[in-house]
Amino acid sequence: MKQVVVITGPTAVGKTKLAIAIAQRFHTDIINGDAYQIYKNMNIGTAKPSMAERLGVYHHMMDILSPSEVYSIADYQRDVRKCIDELVACGKLPLLVGGSGLYIDAVIKDYRFEEAKRDDNVEARYQHLSDEELHQHLEQLDKDVASTIHPHNRKRVLRAIELASSPISKDSRAYREDYYYNTLVIFLNDEREALYQRINQRVVQMIDAGLIEEVSSIGENNFSLTSRVAIGYKECLSYLNGEISREEMIEQIQKNSRHYAKRQFTWFKNKTHARIVNVDVNHFEQTIEEVQHIISQFIKE
Repeated sequence: MKQVVVITGPTAVGKTKLAIAIAQRFHTDIINGDAYQIYKNMNIGTAKPSMAERLGVYHHMMDILSPSEVYSIADYQRDVRKCIDELVACGKLPLLVGGSGLYIDAVIKDYRFEEAKRDDNVEARYQHLSDEELHQHLEQLDKDVASTIHPHNRKRVLRAIELASSPISKDSRAYREDYYYNTLVIFLNDEREALYQRINQRVVQMIDAGLIEEVSSIGENNFSLTSRVAIGYKECLSYLNGEISREEMIEQIQKNSRHYAKRQFTWFKNKTHARIVNVDVNHFEQTIEEVQHIISQFIKE
């Protein structure tokens, strides 16, 4: 079975810095495991590695789509698995890096999207619900899936509800726990309050770096239903539309980023057999050495 290493963890924990160091030490590439770094021009709000950081390590699955394009989890699974095959064929260790739990899970576990058949009656069953009520119902069934779908994308919300409610789909699609690869999942962790402080600071830094201008330059009509729900972008769009103040926008981005970090920890704690590594911000080289040792032992197995 092919070996795959996943480096994940909550937002702002240091995944990018560590992953680049690890990729260089193992002479391999990085496969993007972030649902929104696949989009071109969405750089600041997604905390995308800079071109200088990418200079020494090739990053697959990054900047592959326009923000106006819709890209499904099934599309992501197909394309990443192709990357993994190509890296293995070249004798390289696939290194999947990011914090989008559902996307990573779809790659490393035996998700089979094509098996669940569509129920033609599902739309009629929920026709009495508004888009917002329908999305809230999906959140009750599967909060992680709901977070990836815009409330106004009624077709996708209905399909997600159908899949989440079907015993057949739970067995054959997104609820299989069988691993598709021999996978090592490394979850970078930090003390909660320290992490939240870094998240708050990073949001301010993103604003100072030009996040609002980035969103404005893309243009509201050029965001697809999938790209526009990215944290940082949806709040900036509300600000640019005059719906909230600048201060409210910053507070919302910070709050939503903290909540996302909490969901990330819960996802990987409950759904993967992750090896938790506590990050030492002041002695980061030690964290790199620890992760390198863990991966070296995994490769030898």
